[in-house]
Amino acid sequence: MPEDIFNFFENYIRTYELFSDGEIATIKSLAIPKQLKKRQFLLRQGSVCRYHTLVCSGCIRSYRIDDEGCEHIIGLSPSGHWVNDPVSLLSGSPSNEFIDALEDSTVIQLSTNSFKTLLENIPNFKELNNRIITNDCDVCRDRIFMMLSLQAEDRYREFIRNFPKLHERIPIYMIASYLGVSRETLTRIRSNMLDL
Repeated sequence: MPEDIFNFFENYIRTYELFSDGEIATIKSLAIPKQLKKRQFLLRQGSVCRYHTLVCSGCIRSYRIDDEGCEHIIGLSPSGHWVNDPVSLLSGSPSNEFIDALEDSTVIQLSTNSFKTLLENIPNFKELNNRIITNDCDVCRDRIFMMLSLQAEDRYREFIRNFPKLHERIPIYMIASYLGVSRETLTRIRSNMLDL
């Protein structure tokens, strides 16, 4: 299994066309493969985030729990997406988030120290990091706009467009949490969409 994880990671890196074979070997040498069982945590609230994590298979979620004990999903990270708490990662402060596996998953992790080493020693690694950060910012801003401007049914359509097949793999109440609607509302929306 680790070989499959490393192959995914290498293919992911190569899609950016930024690195020589030697640089890719250096990046891979610092990468840590990890297998997660469903519901296994990568990060708990109150802990410090110390890893940049790329999802190779499965799906990871980031969420917070409010004072009434309700979960609010902040992010979903299927295969090919990075996941972490950027504020905790960069500041070293305790996280306000939980990050766990929605299904059995595999990931590649780079520690903060390894990530810093790559930024210092491989010029184009900064470019890779900038592209990842820019993409994450774009996704977050699109999601904020979606939550502010779209009705519940249109949010669900956007979810399906942005996460093809994921709506078939994760529980409806989690999708509802991500979309900021009740489970009952999303159940009704799905039923109406099937009737079309």
